[in-house]
Amino acid sequence: MDSCLKSEPGTSAKPLMEILHDCADGYKKFTALKAALEMRVFEQLTVPRTPEELAETLGTDPGLTENLCRILVSLGLIVREKGCYKNSDLSSTYLTAGSPLHQREVILNLANGLKLWEQLPGILQSGPIVASEEQYFANNLIHSLAREALCGELQRTVGLVTRCVEFEKARKLLDLGGGHGLYAIAFAAANPNIRAYVYDFPDVAQDTRQYIKEFRANRVEVLQGNFFQDDLAEGYDVVFFASNPGGKNRHLVPKIYSCMNEGGLFINKHCFYSPEEYSKSALLDMEWSLTGFAGAAKENRVYSFAGDLFFEDYLALLQEYFNIIEIHQAPDFAGYPLSKIGDTLDSKIIIGTKKTGAE
Repeated sequence: MDSCLKSEPGTSAKPLMEILHDCADGYKKFTALKAALEMRVFEQLTVPRTPEELAETLGTDPGLTENLCRILVSLGLIVREKGCYKNSDLSSTYLTAGSPLHQREVILNLANGLKLWEQLPGILQSGPIVASEEQYFANNLIHSLAREALCGELQRTVGLVTRCVEFEKARKLLDLGGGHGLYAIAFAAANPNIRAYVYDFPDVAQDTRQYIKEFRANRVEVLQGNFFQDDLAEGYDVVFFASNPGGKNRHLVPKIYSCMNEGGLFINKHCFYSPEEYSKSALLDMEWSLTGFAGAAKENRVYSFAGDLFFEDYLALLQEYFNIIEIHQAPDFAGYPLSKIGDTLDSKIIIGTKKTGAE
């Protein structure tokens, strides 16, 4: 024991301390940002305020309030000018409640994820926390995914699809398992002749209607059901299928094919695995496995379900029913990674047109 008092350790502690520093530094910054969001600091700083004025408005301690402001300045979220603080352009765009691009739900979703991680010892012993698919997607996750998508991924994805000639001719679009419905809303906005339908669970549909109302999308409607169990209607010119538990399931391909018109456009946007691929992210594999679905068996790696096909096998199956016209890699459309469920990772967009007589 005395030797550790006289000599430095033979193995340097630097790598461990760097890990701990990054963990502590990131967590404290996140906590400060979340506190500012909850206290509505950014709404108050749409106009310049002194720390004393801000503290009086918020009903907070002046000294601690100035400390918080200094942290936010260091993060580039507010600026200090002539003794006053005000929002930076970044915060005005993404952190004020009145902005259509506000990311409040994303921050809350990150916080919920951290709370889940705090239960890790118990989950390791007792197994995943099980919920129905409806419960899983009908909470804050839907809103988080919606707000994240608006930061670039939605616009890039829609841009890739709308340049297809088949899309220009389309009149009826199905956003299958569409959740928040923003893709259907954006597609309808891009083609004034399209009527779009968002198909999802009844509990999720409530949130879909909220976004339809927010964006005044009067040519977008909601269809409620479970497409694993229920038949789909017919006559669709476009089917968009993204980020969904059934996205790599062999049994849904003929069902999708049957609901489409001849020459119709099918867009599949999912994260695929290859046979030799073990993991895309150890952290996200764990986060994925902390919860389970009552109605769908997850595998032990992120975005993977029992019965999923590998990319090569899924593509071969699609080619029996569709003429593949484009495959886009993640850099063409992906959003910004947040180390949370919802990250695009190395997803692909596969675009095909319906073959004649493939059934």
